[in-house]
Amino acid sequence: MIRALALLLILAAPAQAALTQAELDRVAAAPPPGARVDLGTARPTVAVFVDFDCGALCDAILAQTGETLMQSGLTPGRDFGIAAIGIDPRDTRQAAETMVAAQLPEELRAVTRILMPGADRLAEITNALGYGFVHDAENDRFAHPAARYVLTAGGEVTRVLPAFRADPGDLRLALVEAGQGQAGSFADRLALLCYGFDAESGRYSLAITRILTMLSLGFALLLGGAIAALLIRERRRGWR
Repeated sequence: MIRALALLLILAAPAQAALTQAELDRVAAAPPPGARVDLGTARPTVAVFVDFDCGALCDAILAQTGETLMQSGLTPGRDFGIAAIGIDPRDTRQAAETMVAAQLPEELRAVTRILMPGADRLAEITNALGYGFVHDAENDRFAHPAARYVLTAGGEVTRVLPAFRADPGDLRLALVEAGQGQAGSFADRLALLCYGFDAESGRYSLAITRILTMLSLGFALLLGGAIAALLIRERRRGWR
């Protein structure tokens, strides 16, 4: 769950949030097991939730996502798409397109799907993804996690990464994982066998258990191959 790493986008400083602790407790990015939602992208997707009228940090989240994707080495359109999901039904299409145009380079704008769901559809999406946010009516701001969801082409959530601490390498591995063998290189897929994902930090790191498993499997295959070779040799001698 990304809670400790979440940024609460509720303020245009120095205003004070008019939210209770109970309301703030609802702010989290915690997808339930098997979380899935159809965003209409039909490819591995990085999804971010955005208040398109927010000039505080939402634009920075979008810009940082774009920069990290450009540094990942993956190809927009072939390896991934982007879904920018509006959380304020009052936002206009023009405001959304203006923010996307200002924060994403042309290569990424071409593969970005802007979603501006009504209240019912928004509730459906956020409930499916375990994305909790709250409107601070007094300051007209939203408290919501600064998180990126990584989904497969079929809409299954594979990873949730923090928006401001995701390394390009982590995002690349997450998309390779979501691509289910269709994105990235063989080296990337090999790396995933030895790297484990830490949900608390939102990072991939070498997992000693996976490494030991791989070494054990490799040894077992070598041993099995050697035994098979010996058996074949003995059989051939018996035929002579």
